[in-house]
Amino acid sequence: MELSKFIWSLLLTLPLVAIAAIFLSLFKNRTKKNTFLILGLSDSGKTSLFLKLRYGKLAQTHTSMKENEGYITIGNDGEKLTKESVHIVDVPGHEKLRFKFSDFVPITRGIIFLIDSSNCVKNVRSIAEYIYDILSNKEVIRQRIHALIACNKSDMITALPPDRIKTMLENEINRLRLTRTAALDHQDSSEDVEFLGYESEDFRFEHLENEIQFEKCSIEKGEILEIRNWIAESLQSGK
Repeated sequence: MELSKFIWSLLLTLPLVAIAAIFLSLFKNRTKKNTFLILGLSDSGKTSLFLKLRYGKLAQTHTSMKENEGYITIGNDGEKLTKESVHIVDVPGHEKLRFKFSDFVPITRGIIFLIDSSNCVKNVRSIAEYIYDILSNKEVIRQRIHALIACNKSDMITALPPDRIKTMLENEINRLRLTRTAALDHQDSSEDVEFLGYESEDFRFEHLENEIQFEKCSIEKGEILEIRNWIAESLQSGK
């Protein structure tokens, strides 16, 4: 109670300009979009990436059932150089919990979608469905939230290169788009999703207003410089 009285008495002694500056600063911090979501299927390496970015080291992980959140500072060369605080959120990849990414969309600047490039052939349908859900979200489209599709475990002999994965996903999303569009025709038009790409052409990531970038990485080997640089460049570009 005494602390509350002190704060109010302090405010009363400040010039109006100073008070306005304080409230403007608080409002700006609340509305600033500095959140990066880490999304992907279970066992794609999301929590490992979160720990590497947050603490600079790896640890034994298990399937997450709750978001992991934390703050980091990051520079354009991958080192912790900038003073700007970055909020990172590792969203569970469990099928029943993936939808929770939409709770963070209003404050999201970018999305890091992790793929296990060593076994993506057998999981391509599930990966494509998740990416489709993200990129067809009306708020993701409206805010033009860009995404990095990070192809993890690139050091493994069975890993596919990013360009091959990109083509596989485009073909799968193209097929998925046909079934999703047909289903929407029989549903309420208020569905919170949009058609992806051009109706008269096969789906390509380049057709989206959201910028989509593909990179390879190996979290276990500590090869995540492309991810760090992408976050830093996103902050600097103001996207």
